[in-house]
Amino acid sequence: MDKTLIVLGVLVLAAAGLTAAMVMTSPAPESPITVPPAPGNPVHPGDPKVMQNDDLTLAKQFVMDDATFQFDGIADTVTGTIDESNGIARVEFTSRYAGYGNRTGMILAAVLTSHQAVIKISNGQVVSAIMDGTWDMIGQKTIA
Repeated sequence: MDKTLIVLGVLVLAAAGLTAAMVMTSPAPESPITVPPAPGNPVHPGDPKVMQNDDLTLAKQFVMDDATFQFDGIADTVTGTIDESNGIARVEFTSRYAGYGNRTGMILAAVLTSHQAVIKISNGQVVSAIMDGTWDMIGQKTIA
């Protein structure tokens, strides 16, 4: 790795108030992190007590299938509510590292991070999905 990039990375971390003990490099692409749904999770397909086709379940599944959650989301932290009058669900979860999307190969702050996704559902389809007011989950990009 280029020494200039390493020095630049250290300066960026220092400016953010992080130390080397607080960061890690994410796993190599050949070892993806996946977090299976926990037993009892409302999205767990093996749970016979839950209707699998309601809008809140759809919103939770959308979040759990998203790259941010798949990278380091903690399944037992997924919660959600829905306003049935407008089809807007709010789904919250905690991830193990800061950031959004697939962060493979990035230097990450090792800090539990709470996320809230606002999911708009219309006719059984996700039409909008914004995480923390800054991340377009459908386009997998930062909102300008």
